[in-house]
Amino acid sequence: MKLFYFLFVSLLFIPFTTFSQNTPQDNFAEFYKKAYSEANSEIRLQYAFKALEIANKLQNDSLTASGLVAVSNCYRVLGNLTLALEFALKAEPYFKKINTEDGNVMLNLYIAGIYGVLKNNKLAIEYYKKSLQYKTKYANITIANLLNIGELFRKDYQYDSALYYLKSSEEISTKESSFEYNAYLYSNLGLVYAAQNKKILTDSLLTKAIELFIAANDYKALTQTYFELAKIEYEHKNTTIAYQLANKAYATADTNQYILELKDISQLLAQISEDRQEFVQAYKYLKSYNLFKEAVASDSILSKLSEMRAEFEIQRKEEEVIYFKKISKARTTIAFISLIGLGFILMLVVFLLRVIKQRKQANIQLAIFNSELQNKNLIINRALEEKEVLIKEIHHRVKNNLQIISSIINLQSMRIKNKAVNEIFDEMQRRILAISSIHQKLYQSESVASINMDEYLTEVVESIHTAFSNPQIIVAYEIEIKNVSMDIDAAISIGLIVNELTTNAYKYAFTENLYNLLTIKLLNTSENHFVLEVHDNGKGLPEGFNLSKSNSLGLRMVSLLTRQLNGIISISNSPGAKFTISLER
Repeated sequence: MKLFYFLFVSLLFIPFTTFSQNTPQDNFAEFYKKAYSEANSEIRLQYAFKALEIANKLQNDSLTASGLVAVSNCYRVLGNLTLALEFALKAEPYFKKINTEDGNVMLNLYIAGIYGVLKNNKLAIEYYKKSLQYKTKYANITIANLLNIGELFRKDYQYDSALYYLKSSEEISTKESSFEYNAYLYSNLGLVYAAQNKKILTDSLLTKAIELFIAANDYKALTQTYFELAKIEYEHKNTTIAYQLANKAYATADTNQYILELKDISQLLAQISEDRQEFVQAYKYLKSYNLFKEAVASDSILSKLSEMRAEFEIQRKEEEVIYFKKISKARTTIAFISLIGLGFILMLVVFLLRVIKQRKQANIQLAIFNSELQNKNLIINRALEEKEVLIKEIHHRVKNNLQIISSIINLQSMRIKNKAVNEIFDEMQRRILAISSIHQKLYQSESVASINMDEYLTEVVESIHTAFSNPQIIVAYEIEIKNVSMDIDAAISIGLIVNELTTNAYKYAFTENLYNLLTIKLLNTSENHFVLEVHDNGKGLPEGFNLSKSNSLGLRMVSLLTRQLNGIISISNSPGAKFTISLER
């Protein structure tokens, strides 16, 4: 179900100062308005930052609060919730200083909603309760607050608390004759009663909710209701009912292309199909799950590209204005130069006509020679193209086979309840995918002989960053690789080494509430000499650590692969763990 953290959002985004004309405040108002009205959400971000810059120069708390929230909202629209949360939290002390009831209500509701989307239910509930502490004349805000808290308690299986807040929301809704959110109220109450096996109450409430969702064309909420109920039925061992509900959820999500929901529903259908001994269906849904998972993971990358594109568009527009001003001033000069140039061109044309006539005869003979040469080259090129197509087809089939192996491992791991064993399966999948990525790049690239290490290692690290994504532990990574290409054997070994060291860093090195940074460098120091460095600023290695005596399979693989590359590995704490591998190719 969706969380109502964008309700009455316009209240929060009204500047707190009346502006006069032709003042810095007026400039702030212009940029601020464009940060919400501009059609292109990417360009909005640039206007929001310009408004915030003016507010900071004026040292005006009200304007600074509004500017920070505008930047946060732009990042939210672009899909970068981490930065959206960062700027919203920066606005919190300014709203406390301004001390406006509606502003504090909406800011806490907004922050709570971001935490909810990030699945940090504990902090989301904390900020919803903060919002309730302030008085507001808008009953719908209070209703939404209580409804959101009830939904989060339901998701945390705290059904008594969920019922308390959902019933409170219902009481205010009835008292104020505000029935805007009844569909979500009925849906949440029905799901709580379903979890408690109260079938009569469940059927009555969910029937009402589904009718309201369909009438309002709110198919995302309808999809989530079917999916949540399917999970509850599956937990209650009602496999057949769970399968039917999950298929309804999948059909609705597929029709409306809800990628995030399709990923979760596919995983549930794979589990149910396996329990029903329908292994072909289980494999089909597991394959869908992996495809949707990759699509979701790419969103963060697209978000970063959108921000860069937004900055480029603003700069480009400003450059166009400057450019057209210069053009206007230069027109007179250009006209005079054009007259002189025209005379020169006429003289040049006469000269060129003579040269063309002389070269025409030479070109006829050259054309005959070129024709013979092209025929010979055509034969050679066809042979080379057939060879490259064959090699790319081999890499494509190898990649597909590795993907199948990864899917089979994933299917098998879903049957195992032991967390430690599942982690081993996950590590095995990441290693297989690191090798699979090599073959994918070879059949997609023009060259089948070498791998671009910057693109390849960035993909390996990005997949690990996504797999270990945790709102409590925010990790940044930097990759420094310039114009380094390697053959497939060396690239696979380097990719596996980076996979193992990066995975270890994400699992053991980093802690909450700190600036966590992972750096990967691959430098070509001379013609045949390379240096690979993987460095984190985390806890560091244990005192007296010895790689050759390590019990970790991953670190033993690092040692073995280094020897295969005829390399030398050195380890240090400076601070955090730093692995440096020197090798000759």
